[in-house]
Amino acid sequence: MASQATVQSPSTSTSTVRATDSARLLSPPPPPRSYSQPPRPYQELLSRICDGGIAAGIALMAQFLMAGIQLVLNMNSNVEFPPSVVAMAAIFGLFCACGCIFPGTEEFYQSRLKRPADLLNRHMSIGFTIPFLMICNGSLKDGWVIGPIIGCFVLTGLFNTILSYVLALPLQCLMVRWDSGNWDSADIETGTSATNQQQRRNSKIRAAVESVCESMDTDDFSMAATPPKSLTPEPETTSTQPTSCLVTLKLWALANPMLLLTWTLTVTVGVPLRLCLALDTPLSTLLLFALWLSTLAIQSALKTSPYLRPFFRTLFSGLFNAVLWTSLCMTAYLLLDGHFSSRSLQDMLSTLKTDHPFSSAVLKNLSVPMTAGDVALSILNAGLVSWGLKLYEYRLQLLSRAGLTVFTVSSLLALGNVSCGPLLAHLIGVAPNNRALSFAARSVTLALGNPVLDTLGADKSLNAAMVVVSGILFQMGLGFGIGRFLERHLLINISLGGKQNRQNENDPTTVAAGVTVGINAAAMGTAYLYETKSDAAPYSALSMMALGVMTVVFSTIGPLVRWVLQSVA
Repeated sequence: MASQATVQSPSTSTSTVRATDSARLLSPPPPPRSYSQPPRPYQELLSRICDGGIAAGIALMAQFLMAGIQLVLNMNSNVEFPPSVVAMAAIFGLFCACGCIFPGTEEFYQSRLKRPADLLNRHMSIGFTIPFLMICNGSLKDGWVIGPIIGCFVLTGLFNTILSYVLALPLQCLMVRWDSGNWDSADIETGTSATNQQQRRNSKIRAAVESVCESMDTDDFSMAATPPKSLTPEPETTSTQPTSCLVTLKLWALANPMLLLTWTLTVTVGVPLRLCLALDTPLSTLLLFALWLSTLAIQSALKTSPYLRPFFRTLFSGLFNAVLWTSLCMTAYLLLDGHFSSRSLQDMLSTLKTDHPFSSAVLKNLSVPMTAGDVALSILNAGLVSWGLKLYEYRLQLLSRAGLTVFTVSSLLALGNVSCGPLLAHLIGVAPNNRALSFAARSVTLALGNPVLDTLGADKSLNAAMVVVSGILFQMGLGFGIGRFLERHLLINISLGGKQNRQNENDPTTVAAGVTVGINAAAMGTAYLYETKSDAAPYSALSMMALGVMTVVFSTIGPLVRWVLQSVA
């Protein structure tokens, strides 16, 4: 890390410090328990309820903020920009400004808003299930087009992967050789010394490993977050008697209260309303949330199972993607309900349309009923707005030399995807035009890709399928060691003046690896890097967001959009 190369410890090496920190993170000492305090599971449950309430408040405020921004944009017909992205930028700017004025902004964010924001980001991927599900709506019913789509998917994946690394590596080399005194990352908040900034940066990067992994792993198709350690039975107990099934069930219920609540409401509320009043929305909405939480719980169990070898844990947890299996289960529900109600699959899919999210309902008519897809899309948009808080958390990396590399490479790749992706798909033979246009956001996380697809009129279901499959392949490839194999046998290590530079967080190979994973694997690859405590993880998260934002920006340029549409016509 850059700061570790600058601030030398007088008595210990960087590797020793990292090893000590990792050991302390992996094996925290059990805190002493007091009989005057409530049991830890109940304390954690109350904390999670509080975080959930704050997250709901953030989501509601995000909806009203997007509605206000959309109202302003509607007044100027010449401006077409996704209100969710504008709201995200506004949140980031607001917190940066507050950080310059109020020294306690960082402490307030870490203590009050970080966990609720992570919770919201963790479950925003539920909004991806409906677009992915819509692939059943006749998008690929003509099988002859599947071959060109697969061919273009593979080619664009190879191009993006190679270009992102080839561009990031030499550019970061130039950044490292530049006068570092002009490029040191400075804290946005005033009144902190260089040493304090260094300590805060190290502590923030290490502390963000668990929370960011939880927020990103289902922030775009990745693996579910493991339950809090305080809600699972501790392997070391003071009693020699085995834990009873009742205690185990109680601990599991405390760790999964929303899972139990959604299934209970599905059975006691959703099913009766569907059978007695023929209301589709309550049952489909509750079932969507119940299936989503169930798949996350199963995926978490697979990822941490002591009965599976690491190879199979990586394989099964990667294949058991939350978006994929939730969509498949919802498809089974639609087929079953359609069979009993004598409705076609297309008619059943129409009951899940995402045409009326909450932010739009605020501007138009709140009395119009919302579908399950509208509810999921509202959560997705709220999670996207909360990414402004995540950008504030990573402001140190964003304003560093590596941050400039991330932004530059992400911008170039975004421009290439928007301008050349649909053209390449059209030349290969992908048809009709809306399928070719979906390659403009081929590897963009769907939270930011949806506005681009709306602007171009592209096929959302095909794009969702490509992003999901790409994330799964990259995550599994990283888990199986492909990245380490390439680093050992194919990549050339560039010396920059000694071994200590290899431990620099601005190390070109580290930044290039993070950019490559973030641009091509989105959140699944980012989550894997955080789980393995890789130094490249922050740059992967930043490149994922930068690629999406710049893709949205380029899709709002009128001449470029018209040229792309004419090229595939």
